[in-house]
Amino acid sequence: MVVLGAGIAGCAGPLAAERSPVPVGPLGPVVARADAVGPDIECRGVARDRCLAAGTIEGAIGGVSVMDIERVIVSCEGAPCTAGGGAMRLDVLLRDGSTVEMARGGYGEFRQP
Repeated sequence: MVVLGAGIAGCAGPLAAERSPVPVGPLGPVVARADAVGPDIECRGVARDRCLAAGTIEGAIGGVSVMDIERVIVSCEGAPCTAGGGAMRLDVLLRDGSTVEMARGGYGEFRQP
């Protein structure tokens, strides 16, 4: 099961298809899941409440089991990352040290796949 982030008005549409891996970091605040069920969530330039809504996963995402994920990384792209605009991306840091991009989109329209 994947928990979807709540949407609010903002700019829509995915960014360009070519992506580079995010640095492993952490580069932003890391929030431990209070329920200890899923991986920790790192917020890079995204408001905490929006970051936690977008980064909360349970079970699997994109075919990757939550058991294989060390940390979820939610990053701002196309500042400002506010309800009025901007874009976000969601990557996962796997336990083997690699990162995989899982989702991206306009800040207000962002949804996990």
